[in-house]
Amino acid sequence: MAEWIKNWNISKKEILYIILPFFLLLILFPTIIQPDHTFIVEHHDVLLGANADLSVAKHPFDLWNNQWITGLPAYADPLSNHYYPLLFPIFVLTQDIFIINLFLFAHLYLAYLIFFYFSGLVTKNSELRMVSALFYLFSGVLLSRLAGGHGGLIEAMTWIPLLYYAFFRIIWDDDLSVKNIGIIAISLALIFFTGAVYYLFYGCLILGVFFVYYLLKKKVNTGAIIALFSGFTIGSLILSIKLIPVTLVSGALGRIDIIDPLGDGGSLENNLASIIFGVPIDQVFGFYESVILIGIIPVLLVILALVFGREDRTIPAFFAIIVAFIWADGGNTLLSFIHLLPGLTNFRVAGRVLGALAPILIIYAVYGFTILHSRIKDGESLIPNPDQKRNILYAAGILLLVKAIELPFQSDVSLQAALSVLFIIGFVGLLYFNKGTLNNILIFFSASCLIDAVLIIQNASGLTIETIIKVVVILALVITALVIFNRENLQVSDKKTRYACIVLIIGLGIALIGNASYLRTYDPGLDESPALAVIEKIRTFDNNQAQIWVYETGWPIQHMDFTYWFIRNGIHPIRAYYPYFLNSMIAPVYTIGGVSYYTPDYFVDTAYLETGNPSLDNVTFKVNNISVYKPENVLPNAFVIRNNQLVPSQIETFTPDTVVITGKFSAGDIAVLKSSFYQGWKVNGQDASNVGNMVGAKLQSDTTSVTFRYDPFDMKIATALCAIGILLLIAFIVKRRAVEHYLSGIRKIPVQKQEKKKKKA
Repeated sequence: MAEWIKNWNISKKEILYIILPFFLLLILFPTIIQPDHTFIVEHHDVLLGANADLSVAKHPFDLWNNQWITGLPAYADPLSNHYYPLLFPIFVLTQDIFIINLFLFAHLYLAYLIFFYFSGLVTKNSELRMVSALFYLFSGVLLSRLAGGHGGLIEAMTWIPLLYYAFFRIIWDDDLSVKNIGIIAISLALIFFTGAVYYLFYGCLILGVFFVYYLLKKKVNTGAIIALFSGFTIGSLILSIKLIPVTLVSGALGRIDIIDPLGDGGSLENNLASIIFGVPIDQVFGFYESVILIGIIPVLLVILALVFGREDRTIPAFFAIIVAFIWADGGNTLLSFIHLLPGLTNFRVAGRVLGALAPILIIYAVYGFTILHSRIKDGESLIPNPDQKRNILYAAGILLLVKAIELPFQSDVSLQAALSVLFIIGFVGLLYFNKGTLNNILIFFSASCLIDAVLIIQNASGLTIETIIKVVVILALVITALVIFNRENLQVSDKKTRYACIVLIIGLGIALIGNASYLRTYDPGLDESPALAVIEKIRTFDNNQAQIWVYETGWPIQHMDFTYWFIRNGIHPIRAYYPYFLNSMIAPVYTIGGVSYYTPDYFVDTAYLETGNPSLDNVTFKVNNISVYKPENVLPNAFVIRNNQLVPSQIETFTPDTVVITGKFSAGDIAVLKSSFYQGWKVNGQDASNVGNMVGAKLQSDTTSVTFRYDPFDMKIATALCAIGILLLIAFIVKRRAVEHYLSGIRKIPVQKQEKKKKKA
């Protein structure tokens, strides 16, 4: 082990800093090691994804889904994590939805490790890297999503710092390695495969600001441009296996809620309040959609970095922050038209962009702390030079312009928003007017931290003694680990240095209190669900269908336990809580030859559980006062119509992608599959058409067998492009030395030309 550690080039304390957060998370989420059929994440949206996953888990390699809201294609579902390699295989193997607890726990820990790795770009100090990674781990960006039930967004935010790392390694350090190219490609694919399309766009938007700046300033060489292009191209090819189907299906999808791209947003001061105090930027969506909460200390450190850092690092970062803030304004700015650009109208919740910005803020806070620590060590004040003062004035002018275009939409300013602005103005003024002595800086940090703590604790949602104890224990362990490996430094370091470190840890604790205050365990009550008794009664009937269909009368979000148990028992729920559905949803009843045929085999009165009043006119039986109606005439899962009459037939094969029925069929008969129509179906080899929103086609000849097969052409193209991307990545890895030599040669071309010009001169 010692030899392995030596070869790995990692110290014992770094090993501790890597392992410690695992135990900190166990303190925060003790139910992980005490399984009790509860979630560490809000269960409605979690069950939304889990039910969809379970509905295809028995047929993971099939494209069509014949058990989920009448046939939404799993591979083309925008929210699906069908290709996410860290989750879906586990679902297939375990068939256990509570595995999500371990899965999210692992991603939180992975987010820490990745940010620890990311922070190495600006500091080699292990202690600072650990604390910065803890700021990310315990930020509202991640923990608030547990309260919202947004596991997919946590997965995406786990990988964004890795994408940023590879990008900046190429741009800042000129590290044109195949490793960084591969990291970009894989990170892009992983983020997209989580189903969090938002964060892929927002992450690329922020990196785009940096890239445009460096391109305009001619601070990026040809080799770096080709390396970035290669990484993004390979990543785009790999994720095309989902991107192409999602793009094509978008026109065929509807939403349960109408998207208004200008229906929310905040303002400059609200964005700051979200970051400093953890208040949402608006009241349109849940607080978890736009809460960042890393506290005032990182924000002040970011300002130090922007003022005193290298301009080639700080100027593009400032503009990235401005772009993110303008986007977060949503419809509350004169630039709101950007949300109406082609391809962006399906994006709502403008404040989500702040989540992709958070890693940038924290990494620049690390940069700011290194500057502060260096000045304290050298006994120098933080007094800006004339060029830095000029930059401060430019930055202030840009911020005033951003505020000016928000003024027509200005609403009442909250206390937290007003204080956020005062913090920024006060601190920048302290620097600009040459009052940035070390004593003044530390006093300002202390006062701001105290005010921040009071308001965060005051507004903490449901703060309990248990939560406070957890936070205290976590901070005690962090401090203990830091002290163990830094006892000698503590004895010789300056008091101001120690005080700056203490304030940083206090800032971490304040942010953790605010973000941990809304952590709960959620019990969906699956084992006590009334659906179990209903299903048991259904099983007593003579159900000769290949697949039983059920229609719930209540609002599905209130009865996700019914959806879960129906799917677990192989029953198809026609209605289910899900944002997207096919516009070609089939009707509950059809009239054929004057006879009313129902698509569901059973109607279940779940609305009764909401109102206490029965909602069904006809009742076949009741279970615990829940009425169930079993209609006499039900459409088979697949059938043939001749002269407005059903032709006798029998289903021989029934799988998600292939259904075969047999009987005596004639040319001109219409064969129909009871599933919502979507392009890609073939009936006896010919393209199917929309028959009453179902999949159907007219038979061209007499036959005794009809085969419905789902064989979409878009999936063939997507698979081919994905395969090309994977092969390209493998080729880059195999030929990495040749690739890196080529990129290095291109990088040196401008330098060689300059040397020749000098010799001629």
